[in-house]
Amino acid sequence: MTVTELKLLAMIAMILDHMWLFLPNLPYFFHWIGRLAAPIFLFCCVEGYIHTSNKKKFFIKIYSLSVFMELMNLVLESNDIRVNFIRTILLTLTIIFIIDKFKEKNKNAKLYLFLFIIYQTIISIASIYLSSFTEITDNVLHLILSITNSIFFLDGGIIFVLIGVSMFIFRNNKLKISISFIVLTFIYVILFNSSFLLRINYLINNDLLEFLFSVCFTGIFGADLIIITSDLLFGNPQWMMIFSLFFISLYNGRRGKGFKHLFYIFYPLHIAVLYKLSILFS
Repeated sequence: MTVTELKLLAMIAMILDHMWLFLPNLPYFFHWIGRLAAPIFLFCCVEGYIHTSNKKKFFIKIYSLSVFMELMNLVLESNDIRVNFIRTILLTLTIIFIIDKFKEKNKNAKLYLFLFIIYQTIISIASIYLSSFTEITDNVLHLILSITNSIFFLDGGIIFVLIGVSMFIFRNNKLKISISFIVLTFIYVILFNSSFLLRINYLINNDLLEFLFSVCFTGIFGADLIIITSDLLFGNPQWMMIFSLFFISLYNGRRGKGFKHLFYIFYPLHIAVLYKLSILFS
């Protein structure tokens, strides 16, 4: 399969998932099919980064779309349902850029890494303060996080960033991509489909540590202690993303033709349409 074919497949899976998310009374298997979308989009974006002739322009497009999505969420006042996986892709590409500099033995690679860590630490502290001790709305907070390319409150959490990074590191070895994907999916299941985090939280007797633990896993991993469920089918079936490996393994190294800018238009457009339909049907 070419990148174009993979993108079209992921778009079909995504639209089914988002239809289930926004519209009432649709079959739950739409949500199962939707689990294929995110990893395939990540893979395509990693390939796009590798093969693009203008990485700066590529970053600007992804960044602009990420900010636009949050502006749209702000205008639509979509507090109940927020979708912006573009921000997750953007942070993934940022980390890949730094790794790429190390691979190139760029003399500024360590400086890039140092500045990234310091920057994300400052933004994370600010995010914790804004979300916990101010009356800022979620939409405004997420707009700020999108503008600053923050690691906090990513759509899907940091696990998806790690999946994307592993796809880049092992890009020439499909077996290693598969193994790393399976390992990260297993970690996801531990975080979201087991009592592991609840047990750790129970053992913490200090209020401050309990608060920081909860904020850390909610903000960075997206593993809210309230929504953890052991129901793998109808609670949180994100583990089904593992089946996207089958389609990724069919990638033939070709970009494909046509639909170059389709995703950049389709992604915000279909969210806006589905959101308006959700209001109509509610």
